[in-house]
Amino acid sequence: MKKTIAITSALAAASSLATAEIKINEFLSFEGFVDMSYSHTDTDSDSSGKDSDNSFAIDEVEIDWLFNFGKVTARVDLQHEGSNSYIGRSDSEPDSTEVEQAFVSYDLGNGSALTMGRYESMLGLEAKEPTGLYQFSKAYGDSNFLPQYGQGVKYTGQSGDVSYGISLQDESFDNGGSRLGGSNIVDASPDGSYSVEAAASLVSGNITYSLGGAYEDGDDLGDIWVVNGHVIYQSGAWTLGAEYNIGTVENPGSDDEDLTSGLVMANYAYSDCCSVTGRVSFGDSEEGSSDEDFIKYTLAHNYALTDNLAIITEVSLREDEDAAGNDTDTLQGAVEVLFTF
Repeated sequence: MKKTIAITSALAAASSLATAEIKINEFLSFEGFVDMSYSHTDTDSDSSGKDSDNSFAIDEVEIDWLFNFGKVTARVDLQHEGSNSYIGRSDSEPDSTEVEQAFVSYDLGNGSALTMGRYESMLGLEAKEPTGLYQFSKAYGDSNFLPQYGQGVKYTGQSGDVSYGISLQDESFDNGGSRLGGSNIVDASPDGSYSVEAAASLVSGNITYSLGGAYEDGDDLGDIWVVNGHVIYQSGAWTLGAEYNIGTVENPGSDDEDLTSGLVMANYAYSDCCSVTGRVSFGDSEEGSSDEDFIKYTLAHNYALTDNLAIITEVSLREDEDAAGNDTDTLQGAVEVLFTF
């Protein structure tokens, strides 16, 4: 049933560590994870000089409740995030607890389902959760303009090696009540707006091809649209992936913001418990004559001590250039402990 609910994050299926349901009875089970990390970050900026920071934090704790009543299934994900849980969130912000997902699905038969509630976006190569990642950090950080979660109604289906879905939502580009365009937060009210998201995936031998897009009617604030395409190749110990994203944020009364981003990655599992991953990701935001871009290099090692406990180590270098031509280099090393249940 899970395969018909979401057609996103194919890398999650290949990850060496995954949650396993703890069954309470035939109708109810739960799963989750605890994600904690230590990181050291050195920053060298033309505009603000040099700085360094150390962080030890419980990044995220999540408990997912799974309900099964035959043709009707449901899921409620409760998430607690620490103040240092992602780049772009200041240390002064308090911890937060929220309902990440809450939806009900009805099995229509023949591999199709109707889902209602709050659920993950179908777009993007990378998993939304750390349990589906090979690395500590995500490819785009706070410059990610792909949808993450939305509230609405979604239809998913499957025909042979093709899976597909279409979702009608109140909004797609949400970041704590604001729309996310490139590295800029655009104030937005969801009142009167709507969003449509669609995606399809084709499995051909060892290769999975995925293509999707999202469009949001932003009323007087202007519309937003993005297109995401990615491909994944899996053979033996190797997993290779590539992704490219384009989008536009309309800004009434000023120039539109054109967005691009992408990544290439390779993971090699050299034993039953260990793998190494290399990734290069980039992003660009153009608004009139203003141009901001970044490129990020990531090298990570994943060691699964048991089926439920993994240690991920990572070193990454991100090079940013802002609209004024100032360069900022961010070098980060991190050790993450990920416990799943």
